[in-house]
Amino acid sequence: MRNTTITIAGYEVGRVGYGTMQLSGPKALGSPVDPEACKDVVRSAVAQGVRLIDTSAYYGPEIANRLLAEALAPYPDEVLIATKVGARRTPDGGFTADATPEAIRGAVHDNLRQLRIDRLSLVHARYMPDSTIPFEDTVGALADLKDEGLVAHVGVSNVSLDLFERAQTVTPIASVENEFRLGLDAGRDVLDAATQLGIAYLAFRPLGNGLLVGPGSPLQAVARAAGVSPATIALAWILDHSPTMAVIPGSSQPEHLAANLAALSFELTDELRTELARLDLS
Repeated sequence: MRNTTITIAGYEVGRVGYGTMQLSGPKALGSPVDPEACKDVVRSAVAQGVRLIDTSAYYGPEIANRLLAEALAPYPDEVLIATKVGARRTPDGGFTADATPEAIRGAVHDNLRQLRIDRLSLVHARYMPDSTIPFEDTVGALADLKDEGLVAHVGVSNVSLDLFERAQTVTPIASVENEFRLGLDAGRDVLDAATQLGIAYLAFRPLGNGLLVGPGSPLQAVARAAGVSPATIALAWILDHSPTMAVIPGSSQPEHLAANLAALSFELTDELRTELARLDLS
């Protein structure tokens, strides 16, 4: 049987977490159509046992953090709120680097204010390919804020194996947050390294921004035959890759949340693994 919990930054959390990107509008810009419904989904997630919530001040910007705080603050002691810094939004909904030590400090204070807390339990330094700042300087800025008591644990996000190893020379790394999913072959070297070190690995975009579970996905037929949602199979497949793996899918609808959480108890058969390996999900 697969383990259903892991320890991240001193918290024991379920391996299916919740990502807040969908609490904001399209392309994670602006407000959602129904903010109150979004807050209800967040509360429902926690009520159903979710203990890992991943967010960022650049979702919205500010919108996701604000709705999260309105839904849950003051936060239950057992809930781990993880956030990210190192990027900012562009007017077209894209992301660009914002990784100077000064920007990192400002982003940490933005998250503290928006989330209504005095210390961030876990902050990931997100690497952006267009950054001109040495990654060690970005991670080092978080390490300084950790020394000041504003950050409890430091993680890294969107990193290669080289960046992951370089970050570990600056400060202890509590977790890695990288993209990982069915149909994506890149990044297994980072997962293998994190697993060997016992470092938590958080898979973001685990459903390919909905592409894996959409009407045209070949995963639909496999899921129907198995009697579960495509999301359940896709997330269970990820969890099988490492005992230190967690997934952080987003959801603004209760039925999607239920399908995501079902992955914790869904066991893949050898036949199903073989069938998934044959699918063209690129």
